[in-house]
Amino acid sequence: DRIVALAIATRPDCINEDIAKLLKCYSSKYYVWVELGLQTSNDKTGALINRGYNSKQFSDAVTILNKYNIDVVTHVMVGLPEENNTDLINTINFINNHNIQGIKIHSTYIIKNTKLAQMYYNGFYNPLTLEEYLNSVIYVLTHISPKIVVHRISGDAPKDLLIAPEWNSHKKLVLNGVDKIMKEQNLYQGIFFKSK
Repeated sequence: DRIVALAIATRPDCINEDIAKLLKCYSSKYYVWVELGLQTSNDKTGALINRGYNSKQFSDAVTILNKYNIDVVTHVMVGLPEENNTDLINTINFINNHNIQGIKIHSTYIIKNTKLAQMYYNGFYNPLTLEEYLNSVIYVLTHISPKIVVHRISGDAPKDLLIAPEWNSHKKLVLNGVDKIMKEQNLYQGIFFKSK
């Protein structure tokens, strides 16, 4: 009786008609939603970070979930290796072209014993500065559909595993920074959103 919702976090290539039908059968009793990690719409970056699926598979999964009226929350990572502002713009346009109900925004952080840590130590990757990340989050918020619920604007790594950036361990820097910029510039979610 205490359970009111069911949230499933999975990969887009794990969604098919049978899975969607199974999840749909719970929706008469609970609010059901599925979280899909997009990270980026750039499939070249997806291959680099070993995402394991492509953007078309993401689109296919969203289409199936939409068919069964199951809400979709997607994850986006800002500052991935070899990405720039154009990649972020393309990713947000890609999301806006889907029927998605929620978004979680994460910074790319470096943790111990990962390929990204090797890239960082070898000089092949530099994480975003706090200012760069704040500007990226502002872009996402002001260009994403106002109908999409923003679940998160910062993800934090375990402090004992975090290598860089140092600011990632201080979530309030992100929350307060975004709030300050939005207020000072009189911005709000979707102010620059262009509907299809």
